[in-house]
Order: sequence, then C-alpha cells, then structure tokens
Amino acid sequence: MIKPVLLAALLASVSLLATVVQAQETHTVTDRADREVEIPVSPERIVTNFLPFPSAYYISTGSVDELVGIAEDSRNMAERSVFGRIVPDLLNKATGFAAGNSVNVEEVLKLSPDLFVTYENNPALADIEKIDLPVLVLDVLSRSKGNVLETFEGWMTLLGQVTAQQDRTSEIIAFAHATLDDTRSRVADLTDEEKPGALFFARLEEKSLKVNGAGHFGNFWLTESGAQNLAPTDFAPLADIDMEQVYALNPEVIFISNFSATKPEDLYENRVPGQDWSHVKAVADRRVYKIPEGVFQWYPPSADAPLMLKWMAQKNQPELFAHYSIEAEIKAYYSRFYGYELSDADVASILDPQF
Repeated sequence: MIKPVLLAALLASVSLLATVVQAQETHTVTDRADREVEIPVSPERIVTNFLPFPSAYYISTGSVDELVGIAEDSRNMAERSVFGRIVPDLLNKATGFAAGNSVNVEEVLKLSPDLFVTYENNPALADIEKIDLPVLVLDVLSRSKGNVLETFEGWMTLLGQVTAQQDRTSEIIAFAHATLDDTRSRVADLTDEEKPGALFFARLEEKSLKVNGAGHFGNFWLTESGAQNLAPTDFAPLADIDMEQVYALNPEVIFISNFSATKPEDLYENRVPGQDWSHVKAVADRRVYKIPEGVFQWYPPSADAPLMLKWMAQKNQPELFAHYSIEAEIKAYYSRFYGYELSDADVASILDPQF
C-alpha cells in the first residue's frame, strides 16, 4: 500500500507533469504498434527502457541531449563500446527507473519526462500509461517477422516525424535501401550449392544453444547475404538446439550473437564445457564469427543495421563482395551519419568486441 504522504507527492507530480505536457504544442503520430499518440512537437525530456533506442535516436538527430533516462543495459553497452566515446554524455543518463522489463513509475516521474519510448509487449506499458504521459511503442519482430532493415526503416520514419528530422532520416533510409538492393542483386543468381549452409546462434553457452529460425533476425541476415539457414523449417524463430542436431546439420559457417560471451576461439579450442565442436565443418575451416558491436549490437535492429548486412555478405560470399573494405565502409558510415571520424583502433573494437 502506498503511504498517504507518498501518494500525495505522486499525485502532485502527475498533476504537474500533465500541466507541462498540456502547455506544449502537440501533434499526433502513429507509432509502430499502430497507436495514435499525441506527443509534443519538440520533445525535450525523453525516457526510454528500449535498449537500441539511444542509437536510433542519435542517428536520427545527432544528439542525445533530449534523452534524460535510458535502460541500464543501454548505458553498459555504450560504456564498453565505441558509442560511449562518440557520445560520452550518454554515460551520465539516469538509469534507476527501470530493471529488466519492469519500470518504476515514481522514478520515471522524478525525471519530468514529456515522452516515454518503449517496445512492443512491454509488461510495464499499462502502468506507464496510467500517469498521463505520451508513450510511443516501437516494434521488434511483430510487423517485419525478422526483416531487420524493414524494422529499421519503420523506426527511422517514425523518428523523423517525432523529431522533425525527415530529411535526415530519409537519407538514412535511402542508404539502407541501396545497401539491400546492391546485396540482393549480387546474390540473386546463386544456386543453393553456391550458398554456404549456416547457423546463427542467438545463444551459444554451456547449457543454452539457441538458433534463429525463420522469422527472426538471424534468418534475415543469413538469407539476404548469400547463405542458407540450416535451421529446420519447423523450428521456432528462436529455437533450442542440441549438439546432436548441430552434428547432423554440420554448418559450413557459424555466427554467434553478442548475447553470449562465447567467441570463435572457444569453439576452435573446444573450451565450451560439455560440447565437442572439433568435427563441425565451420570450426574445422575456421569460419566461426562473432557479431560486431558498434553503437549497438549488430544482431538486432540498430542504427548500424546497413553495416551488418555488408559485413555478413563478405563473410558468406567473400568473392562476390571483395569490391569494398568493410573497415572503410564502417569509417565512411560513421563519418556521414554520426559525424565521427573513427580510428583504426575504433574499427577494430567494433569488428572484434572484447567482452
């Protein structure tokens, strides 16, 4: 039960927040859950518990000044990656209002937000909406069924409207389209025999092996970049798998997401307890790859999504995509869209994250 004094303070905060929001000029946008939401024309204090959102907001605006609260995991990822060096102020944002999928409404109110941004199926959405605060919902898998660039485009389109940066976000979307179109044109005539069989591991740990089936991010990355996803067609989008199934599928290429600490060397040297990878073709041929991490992890949708496709294409079809240097592509993208000149060491840390 909320104590009377605390309840009075909470109600006063809600009343003040409502007054502030009503005083601002507003407009209506349709979020990625098809909800019509009235938001400030120029949001000044945004709180979010959606992990990739700071990267998406930054590429859309070139700033994080309006972000007053972010998820703790977003801050932690920025601190260990190049994002924290590009935007050091991100490391000073409030994080205590959220833990996992839960949100402390009282702590949110202390940040005096005029907009809250979250993700589809967030259990805390109902509690947040009770405080008369505009809430935008971003999609993850429901609309695009794992098509990462489609999701990325949807986020950019919405953020262009939210921040009045349509020219900027249209340029970002055009680059993503051009990347996808070029990649598709180069792999379009490949036969199945010319596409390496691959598995994309969302988790690869001692007691947890999970691969991406149809309808998840890894399936999109594999099939669009000239590989075959060996995950059986009856697998769930995120499916458990055991070593006997891995042996039977015998992938030529393996990708490991950043949600596991396992690195290629752990498979090459058989360091995962209870698992023997020595006879798997991808391991024998040393074609096991850890997913890069830039302003966010490259496995799910993020502001670096076009770069992930370029990187994947070179890993799966090195001869078809030998016409560019991925290091040069990363530097050019960060210069153009983030206004930041990466060093060689920065690029190396993106391509080989050490955590």
